[in-house]
Amino acid sequence: MTLLVLCIGSNENAAVNIRRALKELEGRFGPLRCSNVYRSAAVGFDGADFLNLAALAETDEALPETVSWLKQLEIRLGRDPAQSGYSSRPIDIDVFVPGAADGAYGALTVSHREVLENAFILRPLAELLPDHKMVPEGPGLAELWNRFDQSRHPLTKVKID
Repeated sequence: MTLLVLCIGSNENAAVNIRRALKELEGRFGPLRCSNVYRSAAVGFDGADFLNLAALAETDEALPETVSWLKQLEIRLGRDPAQSGYSSRPIDIDVFVPGAADGAYGALTVSHREVLENAFILRPLAELLPDHKMVPEGPGLAELWNRFDQSRHPLTKVKID
């Protein structure tokens, strides 16, 4: 079994789309362990606030097969496959691959830079993987979160149940 680390976000009908995504993900991978959900301002464009969380699952699937299925799930949940860059979206599901080199797995994977620069990625990952180190001798994600300038990208914990 391989640990699957998912970064999930939405700013269009966000609570509904995230619940739909989690239901589909549980149907595919079984029970998920989820972080809290956080509201944050859109980054890089003017748009509605995002809701973001991270989820852990286990899978026997190869990562390319998983990424392909996730891309299809995004489309089923209303994401325009031609959409790129900073923009509103009904759902965004990316994979964080602990220990992999940036770009090693292509589309839908989260780079180390993105983790370290974005509160909406770092905070949920730090909850679920507090001791994970981005580099072998570096601090864990929880320590990185504690060092993060949280005033740059304020987060608010929200409930979507």
